[in-house]
Amino acid sequence: MKLDNISYQIKIINEYLEYLQKIKGYSKNTINSYRTDIEKYFDYLNKNNSSYYDIEKYIQHLSRNKYAKTTVNRKIASISNFFKWCKNQKKLNIKDIKKIKTMKTDKKLPTILTSSYINKLLDTIPSSTIKEVRDRAIIEILYSSGLRVSELTNLSTNDIKNNQSIKVLGKGKKVRILPMTDKAYQVLNLWLTNYRIEYVNEYSNNYIFLGVRGKKISEREIQRIVKSRLGTFPHSIRHTFATHLLDGGADLRVVQEMLGHTDPSTTQIYTHVSKKQLKEKYKRTHPRG
Repeated sequence: MKLDNISYQIKIINEYLEYLQKIKGYSKNTINSYRTDIEKYFDYLNKNNSSYYDIEKYIQHLSRNKYAKTTVNRKIASISNFFKWCKNQKKLNIKDIKKIKTMKTDKKLPTILTSSYINKLLDTIPSSTIKEVRDRAIIEILYSSGLRVSELTNLSTNDIKNNQSIKVLGKGKKVRILPMTDKAYQVLNLWLTNYRIEYVNEYSNNYIFLGVRGKKISEREIQRIVKSRLGTFPHSIRHTFATHLLDGGADLRVVQEMLGHTDPSTTQIYTHVSKKQLKEKYKRTHPRG
């Protein structure tokens, strides 16, 4: 069976996405991005009678249609990884795809909240109702341990340890044990002991954070909570967590482990943020700055 057969394309794409979910442990959003990137590539090929390995024409097509460089680079990675899997895992006898260089993009520094600002925001979140306690526990955990949203939604009651740490299942099903701050641990215990039971039903399983219908809280709901409570996005809290650790003297390798980054260069961006903030503080505070 060849990859120019549409029914076989659909079959092999679905197998690959199942591999990403069950073996690699990728989040639903990541898998959806892969699906979109790969399916649109094959749609383009089928409409233009192009060969699957002629990716350069597709990149030119994207550029002509004003796709952002970051989007084009993501699509290149998605498509390349898919064909690499086809060759290595499925042993398909396919022609090598020419390696495409990613497009150069301006590195955008992540949005970082100052320690005084985020602490002030956290301290002003009320904690008298079920939702308020849940929301504060969610945000405290995000800032305390630097979790990804997908990691937070999948937390189970069994993942909380007596030594004030939390077990996290990250990308690629890699487990890491992360500490929690005193405040995060206190608010989480308050949620688990006094409030979570109000949402529990037959759909809850052992998930820590639940929606009002008792099911595991969704990633979209987490994003809504963080936006409404802090005026920012969950990933900004993760950036803030990493930067504050480095500002406090933490080793880059330690921060890499806590974030669950496989490649140290992914963590390296936070050193640039810290240096930028250090320079700004220096200019503000030095008498001759």
